[in-house]
Amino acid sequence: MSDPDAATRLLEALRGLDLTSADGRAGLGTLLAEIERAAPDAILQKAAGIDLRRMGYALKR
Repeated sequence: MSDPDAATRLLEALRGLDLTSADGRAGLGTLLAEIERAAPDAILQKAAGIDLRRMGYALKR
């Protein structure tokens, strides 16, 4: 069973990740794996939302 709230919290953790450091880059794979485990479609949904905004579509909630 997926936990969307946990996935959202993990996605938010990515915002603070310093990808210029070795530790930040090493932690990225672990965080992404945890997001996929918690909510298998969370990353694809976020990516789709970004693509839609780039094309000028507003997402309705």
